[in-house]
Amino acid sequence: MACRVGMSTDPYARINYWMSHEGHTHYQILATNLTYEEALDRESVEALSLDCRQSGGGPRVGGRVWSVYRVSGGR
Repeated sequence: MACRVGMSTDPYARINYWMSHEGHTHYQILATNLTYEEALDRESVEALSLDCRQSGGGPRVGGRVWSVYRVSGGR
């Protein structure tokens, strides 16, 4: 299974989602306390450098509430 990089204000919920829907077995929080714009940039950079799938960020939420994560491994 290919890895996936994402961003969320609730990264553990999103990690659990991808683990159950895509069968990933490992995760890593890559960055925390980011603004929406910082998280978008970091998500893109990490996905490109790790050769992972990504999808656009969710609805914009202000403040340093965003985290970037990676899920990998599995079936």
